[in-house]
Amino acid sequence: MSVGNEQIVGYWVEHEIDLAIDWSEAHERCWRCGYKAELEQCPVVPAALGGTDTADNLVLLCGRCRREAPSHQDPQYLWRWLRATSVSSYDTYWTMRGWKEFEVIFGRKPLECFKEAEIDHRSLNAECRALAADEFAKTVIHFGEGRLNPSTIACVIAEIEKKLADRHGIELP
Repeated sequence: MSVGNEQIVGYWVEHEIDLAIDWSEAHERCWRCGYKAELEQCPVVPAALGGTDTADNLVLLCGRCRREAPSHQDPQYLWRWLRATSVSSYDTYWTMRGWKEFEVIFGRKPLECFKEAEIDHRSLNAECRALAADEFAKTVIHFGEGRLNPSTIACVIAEIEKKLADRHGIELP
């Protein structure tokens, strides 16, 4: 007999596992990234390592997060990973990963050079939003993924930063 997603949510609600998602939406939002998605049942301990196909050994993740989930016989690692990498603001996880990816690729925080510049930051925010809409329209999603990957988001941020710097006469590092 297979376990349904509602049973999985019901089990963990009763056991008061503290996660970033709201339990009322846990049947439709990934327990890690918070995106509404078709959720997959992910074992806390994989069957190959002795895990069972029961509600107490399953969590609900989107396909992307499931591919990144730890696969280990000790359940503490999955729970630790979920708590350490999840975000409480829905639909922001992958964008935040893009900001971190920018730091890895470029060795600095995005838009850092604008902190000291004497620019009206409200108008800068509006410019950023307009440029973001334009730049994101020039991207594509990898087949089968459903969302932009962090490295693409990092490149979009770099392009926005470059255009803002050109407009305001700021030299990028």
